[in-house]
Amino acid sequence: MNTITIIVMLVIFSSMTAAVTIAFVVKTLGANKKRYTQRKTILEQGTSAQAVINSIQQTNAQMDDQPEVLLDLTVTMPDGKVISTVVKTFIPIVNIPVFQKGNVIEGKVMSIDNEQKFEVVGSYLP
Repeated sequence: MNTITIIVMLVIFSSMTAAVTIAFVVKTLGANKKRYTQRKTILEQGTSAQAVINSIQQTNAQMDDQPEVLLDLTVTMPDGKVISTVVKTFIPIVNIPVFQKGNVIEGKVMSIDNEQKFEVVGSYLP
């Protein structure tokens, strides 16, 4: 192999690596935007429901210094049906005392793609 062949191979490999990285970033940003839009729609147009917090667990993630948590909830739907769900959301630090085990919180529920989606009123949306 001569020097030119090695340089060409390095340029091709670098270009492919950059293309894969860019595609991954674009896909991730698109998915995050879709999730954010869906959460906002549920909170604006969803039906009110109440939920009891069975447990709360902080993840390692933060958004704008607001912690991400996993809330294990028992949700009472407007029709009286009770479902269990786990919601991953960001909670403003000042609202943490409200989000403790056993507390009742407000939420919004909406059917999307034949699946009930629940969002927490008072969660953090940038």
